[in-house]
Order: sequence, then structure tokens, then C-alpha cells
Amino acid sequence: MKRICLIALAIVVVASMVVFGWAEPASARTKIDLEFATFWPAGDFQAAVGHKTWMKTISDRVMAETTDYEIAWTEFYGVHPAKLLDGVEAGTYSVGTSGPGYSPGVFPLWAGPEYPGEAYRRNAYTMSLTIQALHDQMPELQAQFAPTKMKLMHFWSTGPGYFLMVPGRDIRTQAGFSGKTIRAANPASVATVEALGAKPLFAPMSVALERFEAKLIDGILCPTDTPKGFGLGNYVRHIISAPFSYHFVFFKVMNRAAYDRLPASVKKIFDEVNAVWPAYYGQLRTWGEADGLEYMKKLQGYSYFDPRAENPAEYTKWVGATAGLIDKWIGNDAKKKAVWNKFLELDKYYNTTPLYSNWNHSWPTQPVPPTGKK
Repeated sequence: MKRICLIALAIVVVASMVVFGWAEPASARTKIDLEFATFWPAGDFQAAVGHKTWMKTISDRVMAETTDYEIAWTEFYGVHPAKLLDGVEAGTYSVGTSGPGYSPGVFPLWAGPEYPGEAYRRNAYTMSLTIQALHDQMPELQAQFAPTKMKLMHFWSTGPGYFLMVPGRDIRTQAGFSGKTIRAANPASVATVEALGAKPLFAPMSVALERFEAKLIDGILCPTDTPKGFGLGNYVRHIISAPFSYHFVFFKVMNRAAYDRLPASVKKIFDEVNAVWPAYYGQLRTWGEADGLEYMKKLQGYSYFDPRAENPAEYTKWVGATAGLIDKWIGNDAKKKAVWNKFLELDKYYNTTPLYSNWNHSWPTQPVPPTGKK
């Protein structure tokens, strides 16, 4: 009997070794810890859907396509834009999202595409494709990252701009801009607001929200996702469509040393996902801006004014008031001129080529995220 028990025990031990042996590959994975930081609040669609989907897509592919690695993300939301790039360069954050407009002078050639001018700027999808292609086709823009300690992941863009105004500060004519204080997110928007006759407040969204709360600001120049995502719906009620006036470029970057440390199989996944993400983020932002507009429609006191359709002559005045800003930015600089000309060429291509210009999402259905898998 004792011998039988010993035999049974041996069988159990061997079986356990087999079970644990089969489980060993999963527990033997090397965990790659990465920190992701963004200025968007955690509840905004760009973060809650866009950024989280990007991280999950990469993590899922690493688990599915490698046997040795797994990604563990630590996420930081609502980080001050001015501190994001410093944090990425210092290695505090592995990956961060920001934009050239938040760091004036660091990426000087990127200011051009954000100026008002004769561009189509149909929606965030075509604008994102245009911006990514602009970077890919212009070595002068690629060189802007060379002095930094950052590896570019990809670009994307907002859709067209709107003036969002507080109750009683609606604008119908250019004269209506006089005496108004309007938040501007980048130097190009500062110049636009000034040219139209208003006073610009160049500040991050956190400061703008404080000014709205204190009733020290009349409006903001931005896309329509912000009333819902950033809480601007607590303050603004009037929407004035002004596509010519606004463009904000975003990018996702990674600490270069952190990227270089990634195993080759993981780098490949990062690169493949990043290659398809400008189009997805562009589609998602088009959806998000439509979602924000639907949110605004439900607020008491809401109004919408499209001067192009309702008062074309007045809209022409607005466009004319800002017409010389891009020429002033270019001056006699051949590189700036080349950037602007290439931007117009690509903007026209993506907005008139049916494959891209005919794309339209059906709100409230969100676009399907790609995997980038080849």
C-alpha cells in the first residue's frame, strides 16, 4: 500500500512538472515597462478611445506575435503641454503626445501649415493625411527632430476651426471681434485672432478654463470636440464656423533611447501600428468633432452660425483680414516657402482625390481601429 502511494505521489509530481512546464513560456516573458503621457484629460475621446486603443493594439500584438515580451503601460493624463516634451526627452515619459504649436521655436518650420490660407481643410481625416505626408516628403521637416532626443511615432491633425463664444458674445461681423478676448492655441492662431480685431490669449487649455470660470475670456478658437472633452460646454454656447482660420498639428513621440532599447520584434510592431495611425486618428477626430457638436446642440442657449453660407460677403472680409499672415511668416525664407507650397499641393491632393475626399463617417458609429499587421 505504501509503495502504491509513493507511485501515485510520483505521478502527481511529474504531472505538476508537465503543467508548470507548459505554463513556463508565459511567465518567462520579459516585461517592457513604458510610460505614456498626454495633455488630454483621461475622459476625452482622444485619450479614452484614441490613445488607449493605440497602446492596446501594440500590447495585444506583442503578446500575440512574440513569445518573449509583454508591454506594461503606465499612463499620465492632463500633463502640461510645455512639460511633455521635456519629460519625453529626459526619459520621465517613454511616449508623449504634443504638437509643434505648443513649443514655439523648437519646430519652426511646422508653424506654416497652421496659418490661415487658401487650403481645403475638409476634415480631420484629410488634414491628418496631409500633415503626415508633408513630413514624409520633406527632409527639412524631418531634420527638425534630429537635434532632439525623441523618435517620431506619427503625426495627425485637428479638423477645421470654430470660434466658440460665451453667452452674449456671439459674433456675426468682423466688427464683432473688437473688444473680445479669445484663446489661441498656437502662434498662427494668435496672429489670426489679432488680424480679425480681437485680443488673443496664448495659453494652455488649463489656463483658458480658469479664465472662462472667472469670466475673463469671451471665447476660444478650436475644433468642436473641446466642449465635451475639455469641459468647455460649461461656458460656451455660440459656435461660429471658420475653417480658414485654424489648424493644429499633433505628434506622438518616443524617447529615442527607450525606442532603441526595444527588441527588434517589438520595434517592428510599433512601426507598423504607427504607419496606419495618422489615418485612424484623423477619422476618429472627425468623429469626435461631430460628437462634440451634437453635445453642444443639447445645451440651452446654443446657436450655430456659418458665415460662408449665411453671409458670404462678411466671411470674405474675415478671410481677407488674415490673407497676408502666411506671406509674412514666409518672408524671404526659401525653406518656409517650400513647406507651404508642398502643404498646399498635398492638401489639394487629399481633398480632391476620391479615395480620400469621398470618405465620410456615420456618426455616432466610431471608426474601426486598424492593427497595422502585414
